[in-house]
Parts: sequence; structure tokens; C-alpha cells
Amino acid sequence: MKKFYIATLLLFLTFSACGCTNKPAVQELNKKAQEYMNKGQTEEAISRLEASIDLDNTIFETYYNLAVAYIKAEKSDKAEEALKRVFELNPDFADAYYSMAVVYEDKAYAVINGENEENRTVVEADDNGVSVKKELSENDKEEICNDFNTAIDNYNKYLIKKQDASDRDKVNEKINSLNEELQKYGKEPVGEN
Repeated sequence: MKKFYIATLLLFLTFSACGCTNKPAVQELNKKAQEYMNKGQTEEAISRLEASIDLDNTIFETYYNLAVAYIKAEKSDKAEEALKRVFELNPDFADAYYSMAVVYEDKAYAVINGENEENRTVVEADDNGVSVKKELSENDKEEICNDFNTAIDNYNKYLIKKQDASDRDKVNEKINSLNEELQKYGKEPVGEN
């Protein structure tokens, strides 16, 4: 699944008005970040959210919004770090588990699609000089399975934390789909619902 599609789905969960602080500068930065995200100016939003965190690093919603912006910007490692901070500040925030699942799902598909950290396809030239995607190594396959398992684990945590999730059926379908992917690499399904 394409990262853009996943990140777009997450945007409706984000950028709640953060009235949890009395620092006007933080509120203004968060508001400006939301405006930038709404305009599709992700890098500008990231800049504002990072500045907001510099002023007050205790607001889990800011870290969550930053993670979603990083996902949209296809910066999985940074999104993961921001989500870890969300878990430290508010381990019961269900949407962060969903987002972490997306991060790991994206990482697995990046390996499958032959993308490196900079999202450029890793290719080799064949004997005729034609670019071809590299064959997956055993390490690649192990990484893919670990990432899919971590995604499944986080989707399940999301469902546990958000008992009234309106998207429960879709998340369960996603878990089943990832289990099918695992089977392609010779792994047994996990966490089936």
C-alpha cells in the first residue's frame, strides 16, 4: 500500500486544537502547523511542530502530530521516534499505536519494493545494462517479517486501547492482509482475529 494513502487516512485523526497548555507561542505554532498540513505543506508543518516541541516537550499531541507529518513526508525513522515519545507521555493514546503500525508496515513495503532510506529504488544493472530490482536477501525477508509482525502487534494494541473503534473491521482486515504477506515469506500468521 502506498505511504501517501496511509498518511492521508491518518490526517483526519490529527491536529486537535491543543488547549492543554497556556503557552500562547506553542498554541500558535501548533495552529500554524495544522494550516500547513491542510495546504499539503508538510515540511513547513514539521518545522513548526519541532519548534513547538522546543518550547514545550510535554504535549503528547504535538509529538503525535509531528509523527503523522513525518509519515506523510516518508520519514519513518523520525516518525517512530516521535511516536515513542507519545508512548512515554501517554501510553494509552490508541491512535499512536495505529500510526506506529503504519510506520512498520511502510518499512516492510519499502524493503519489498527495493527502496532505501531515501526512498530511491535500489537497483542493479543486468548484463545488458538494464536496471532490475535486486533480489531479496534472507536478511531482507527477516526484516520484512519482523516489521509486519510489529505492525500487527501495534494494530492489535490499537484495537485493545480503542474498544469502540469505528474502523475495527478495517483494522482486522489489515491484520489478516499482513498475515497473508507473512505467509508469502514462509511465516505463520500471528495475532489473527
